[in-house]
Amino acid sequence: MFRNAPRATHRAPGRAVIDYRGLAAPVGKGVGGAAVIGAVSATAALAGGASATAQAPAAPAASAVGASAAKPAAAPVALPASTQHTSVKLRLGARGSAVSYLQQRLNAHGANLKVDGVFGSATLRAVKNRQSSAGIGVDGVVGPKTWGALTGSSSSAPSAPSSSQPKLRHGSRGSAVSTLQSGLNNRGANLKVDGVFGAATGKAVRSLQSAAGIGVDGVVGPKTWNALSGSASIPSGGTGAGSSPGTSVNGSAVIAAARAQLGVRYTWGGSRPSTGFDCSGLVYHAYNQAGVNLPRKTAKGYTFGGRIISQSQAQPGDLVAFTGNDYGHMGIYLGNGRIIDASGSRQQVVERSIWNAPHVFVTYR
Repeated sequence: MFRNAPRATHRAPGRAVIDYRGLAAPVGKGVGGAAVIGAVSATAALAGGASATAQAPAAPAASAVGASAAKPAAAPVALPASTQHTSVKLRLGARGSAVSYLQQRLNAHGANLKVDGVFGSATLRAVKNRQSSAGIGVDGVVGPKTWGALTGSSSSAPSAPSSSQPKLRHGSRGSAVSTLQSGLNNRGANLKVDGVFGAATGKAVRSLQSAAGIGVDGVVGPKTWNALSGSASIPSGGTGAGSSPGTSVNGSAVIAAARAQLGVRYTWGGSRPSTGFDCSGLVYHAYNQAGVNLPRKTAKGYTFGGRIISQSQAQPGDLVAFTGNDYGHMGIYLGNGRIIDASGSRQQVVERSIWNAPHVFVTYR
């Protein structure tokens, strides 16, 4: 009896192994129900990229009985890194050569990352910072727009702002934010220059935008940078304040009208000597007594209705607005670091020194 020769097989001994560590997104279902890999393209896999590699056995030997030699498979053409990697969507947890390329591009834009091919928390922060600077969605996911911002691709990168400064928003960090904070302080804010765009910086930005008569969105783009540098036209009387640009404000008359109410009781919402005053009610009374026709507003309304100035520009009769509690208090500036205000804590109109709390100076001159 003769044994038949075993048939050739394409399977090598042992289990086939697929390395999924480099996948940037989980396997999901396509429209027709077939499994699809959302982040790694087939081309990248053929190119041998670390994002998805398969360990395959060598081709079997040709049969010795009259079989012709098998034709060798054509070697895959390696794509350049700018194409091979930028077609891959990356997010927290991704690994592989595409992540290494991402980290290299982030370092070229000022990051200081270890190029280890692991998309960890440090890489995530650097991605978000770059997205914020480029004015695109800050989600930490590296897609076409983020790749464009990193590689300068005209097909996917957003158009650069007309200002030479980057676009900043809540969460941005770095030297550009420090420059912004210093500029806001020169315009009357009282911020810690720490390079972190937090809530206090956002409030100061919105205040500047309101005073400059531009869109109040808290995002620092070309118009806000221009307003910060003084190239924007800032309305003298603000909008909706009841006074027109160029209004003559007699600071001495405003102060005299306010001082006449010293000792009058504090009343929430009050704006007359017979009923008492709150802080904005005293401003309303003193300004109208001095001939400036202001409508009745809150302290925040008067802050955004006027023009925010630096302390060096402030004159007696201007306003001092305290930014805490969403611009919840204000007084009338007397000069030499003193104000007159309707104090809720002292329950009357008082004259006192400006205390250590964030504040801005506002004028209707």
